[in-house]
Amino acid sequence: MSEFHTLAWKNTPANLRLPEPVTVTTGKLDWHAPASAVLEDFSRNPPLVLKGSLRLPEVEEAFDGGSARYACVIDNDGAIAGVLMARELHSRYSGSLCSLLQLPWSQIEARFLMQPLNRMPMLTLAQVQRAKIGDIAATMQAASRDFVMVTNDGEIIGWIAALKIMERTGESVRLYPKATTFAEVFSALRHPEITDS
Repeated sequence: MSEFHTLAWKNTPANLRLPEPVTVTTGKLDWHAPASAVLEDFSRNPPLVLKGSLRLPEVEEAFDGGSARYACVIDNDGAIAGVLMARELHSRYSGSLCSLLQLPWSQIEARFLMQPLNRMPMLTLAQVQRAKIGDIAATMQAASRDFVMVTNDGEIIGWIAALKIMERTGESVRLYPKATTFAEVFSALRHPEITDS
């Protein structure tokens, strides 16, 4: 105890009170809140990065090893090629893809399941700083994409995910399928928004 020192203290007075209880809020935002509140900034929270050539068992292992729900998929040159959501690994779409390619699930590569970068809406950081969460949701709906990529000075600095909007607001962004490939058409025909009606 010789390396520690006593602190200056006083006797406790008899008239001390407990603090008033703090009102606990759920922390939920509404769609009028600033869009920057749902921005996932890569400088603060680097994304999981996966090579597009990884097979799905390796991808699943990478997702299981952390808490990420989605990952950046990079090409052979290290450039971002797209985004892959963990929930897509065992989705109807992955099953359809296996059938169409006539390959077992374990042979499918990440690049086949990712959402390609060139189909995602991209916004500048300045746009996001002026926007509301509802503006981002409307953009996602118009593009029918789960992500909006955010750039600054020509670099991708983060993204806004539909899952993050749902987590922070309690409301989901309703996306309707827009098919551009045969696999997407096949998947869209079995989409719950269409088949449940």
